[in-house]
Amino acid sequence: MSSKPDPNHYRQVIEDVRRSATRRGREALGAFAVEGRRLVERGVRAGWVPRDLLVASGERSRTPEVESLLERVAALGGRCHEVPDGELTQLAEGRRAGLISALFPLPEPLAPSAFWAPKGGVYLVLVDVVEPGNVGALIRTALASGACGAICVGDSDPFHSKAVRTSLGSLFKLPLARLASGDALIGALREQGVHSVATVARGGVPLDRALWPSGDLALLVGNEGVGLPDRLRDAADQRVTIELSTQADSFCVNAAAAVCLYEVQRRRRFELDFDGGPGETG
Repeated sequence: MSSKPDPNHYRQVIEDVRRSATRRGREALGAFAVEGRRLVERGVRAGWVPRDLLVASGERSRTPEVESLLERVAALGGRCHEVPDGELTQLAEGRRAGLISALFPLPEPLAPSAFWAPKGGVYLVLVDVVEPGNVGALIRTALASGACGAICVGDSDPFHSKAVRTSLGSLFKLPLARLASGDALIGALREQGVHSVATVARGGVPLDRALWPSGDLALLVGNEGVGLPDRLRDAADQRVTIELSTQADSFCVNAAAAVCLYEVQRRRRFELDFDGGPGETG
């Protein structure tokens, strides 16, 4: 990497990072932005290769680990650009992590054979979760809970910059599928033999007393304000509710997902039957 940056080259990359702030921009570029050395390193370690990497001139001397990252990205075919500190600080709106930023190619849609776990598993389905911080947190929770993958439906966008930051690199490790709408979701799950469980704020079977199979399972969580669309809630194989304090209306979506995924984990770990008591699995 040349110590003298080519302004025309790196400034185009900076403009591309700005464009990637919107969903339409990401789709036009075929790329999404990642800020921070640790997040970029996590992506590279997981097998993702940045298309372009921007590094502030001062970071090379301030942070010794940067040099090995640059060498690895260049060896993988990524383009590295040295940029004056002030320009990257402005691009990142003052965030210190923005002194290293990268554009990663958006992944191609996963074929069903590549997405569905061959021996079954648990999947988290995010339906119109509009707050990108919640999307990133849900992906992190899914990975930590042992989920085999996440399906992002409608407005749930895992590649928004805030979702990427909040996931703390989990999106690089968890298989992700995307659907423009939930219209074909239940049919697709049934085609794969996946039991669908809709989380609802009220009116479902209490989580600890719900009956569900030990095989493939998809947990559906919905929009922060209105929950799941009626059509998905009604079409799901099952509806579950977490019992709340009388002073609360609902859990936040990430907390609800974590509680439900833990309950799935608990039953499978201790080989609990459909009623929550000791029994045989399979």
